[in-house]
Amino acid sequence: MTPDIAPLPGASFGEAIKRFFQRYAQFRGYASRSEFWWSYLFLVGSIFILYLVFGVSLAALIVNDASESSAGLVLTLVMGIIGIFGLATFVPHIAVMVRRLHDTGQSGLWALFIIAGLEIVPLIMCCFDSRPDLYRPEWS
Repeated sequence: MTPDIAPLPGASFGEAIKRFFQRYAQFRGYASRSEFWWSYLFLVGSIFILYLVFGVSLAALIVNDASESSAGLVLTLVMGIIGIFGLATFVPHIAVMVRRLHDTGQSGLWALFIIAGLEIVPLIMCCFDSRPDLYRPEWS
């Protein structure tokens, strides 16, 4: 198996995030459990921090009785940053999930459940053990 499609077992947080962005839209290949879960932690943690900034900004505006125009500007800016982050990480999130599903021996099409709002289904499947015996040539 070539290194560009091989999973990286025991990936550190930094290695996983680096591969997450380097393989931005690579749906072929495989991702190890650590590679997937470190990138998932990065996404959830980043979104948590962004929403925390949104909440603190909103609270500060309410406490300071800010004018509607300045409050609207700040909240629009923060929500814009959240939206840009979401758009920038949506494709790599789906890609790493597809590669993780391939590593478990499952079809990457299970990731389509995310579109229906059922991310829990492929997320549970990403917990399965790696199954190199079930790798298919079309996934490479």
